[in-house]
Amino acid sequence: MQKVAVESCTDYDIDTVKAAVNRLFTELDTNIKRDSTVLIKPNIMAQNKPTQHTVTHYTVIDAICAYLADKSCRIQIGDSIAFFQKGLTRKAFTTTKLSDVAKKYNARLVAFDEEPLTKITAQLTVFKQLYIPRILLEADVIINACKLKTHGGGLRFSGAVKNVFGCLPGGYKQKAHIWVKSDFELSDLFIDIMQTIKPALHIMDAIVGLDGGPSALGKPTPVGALLASRNPAALDAVACRMIGYKPEQIAILVRAKERGLITDFATIKILGTVPRVQFRKLIKTPLPAHKTKDSMFVTDTFVYPVVKKSKCSGCRDCLDFCPTGAIQLDAGGKASVNYEKCVFCYYCLAACKERAISFKSSLGNKLIRLMRWMLGF
Repeated sequence: MQKVAVESCTDYDIDTVKAAVNRLFTELDTNIKRDSTVLIKPNIMAQNKPTQHTVTHYTVIDAICAYLADKSCRIQIGDSIAFFQKGLTRKAFTTTKLSDVAKKYNARLVAFDEEPLTKITAQLTVFKQLYIPRILLEADVIINACKLKTHGGGLRFSGAVKNVFGCLPGGYKQKAHIWVKSDFELSDLFIDIMQTIKPALHIMDAIVGLDGGPSALGKPTPVGALLASRNPAALDAVACRMIGYKPEQIAILVRAKERGLITDFATIKILGTVPRVQFRKLIKTPLPAHKTKDSMFVTDTFVYPVVKKSKCSGCRDCLDFCPTGAIQLDAGGKASVNYEKCVFCYYCLAACKERAISFKSSLGNKLIRLMRWMLGF
């Protein structure tokens, strides 16, 4: 029987959050060993502020870090933002205040778009291969710290299972979104990533959820709870019911059950009291068999790596580090990008010591960034 622990937590007061998180760890008997290397994967979708409630609140990450610090664990906090902005994930750590948390606990901030990737081919159902940041495979324990949000289109819900999508660095997420044929296939991709990195625990920030998310266009909605489980599908099922969805209305949960992540949503054991907060922007039409049209937030937010030939020394660093072999030297000995092979992970930007690689943004990307700036997002 799968267990989901629920703790009442009505605000982000750090002492209140710490007490609730400690109870979650105790109730689920997580048994994280002392001196372990633990990577916390929050939800950082963009360079947003905690008050927008699009990201896992920094006090929840602080509380998890405090628990791990008491066990003398080596703490890492890692993610990759979904929307291209200058400064990428590294700047998002500052805007979300996770950089302050990392400094407090001597934790390492890991921007997945700056990390070397490992090619995965085993037990995949959607793509023949995936490129996963190596650091995710090296950690002793991964804690998936997600945010309660509804989602537009066919996905409808963003919780524990979907949060691992952020393990794909940079624009790789948008490309994967475009490559799949349906939201069921996209859900399979999330599950493939989940089964590759194998998080030991999933904690959901549902103190304030986001109705009509996942972007800052959603409405912050007080829910007043923290949830946790060892099973991401069980956690998402409880959270869905909490806000007015049934598991069978969510493509992610339909696929999770079909693939054996959970056997029965009706037999989940709940430890605690689940609040009921009816979200307003729910989609109740039947799940579409085919993917709904990708929005411009998918098609126009990734950017193209471009080599500045005048700065390129031909050192081959970007060639050696590119996981797909998308970068080659041209006839003049300068690096050149093959966009047919590129997965847009953006790692070449970090790998180039000459700073010869920059990004070319689409008009749509520029307009979205301008809109974010004008609206204060």
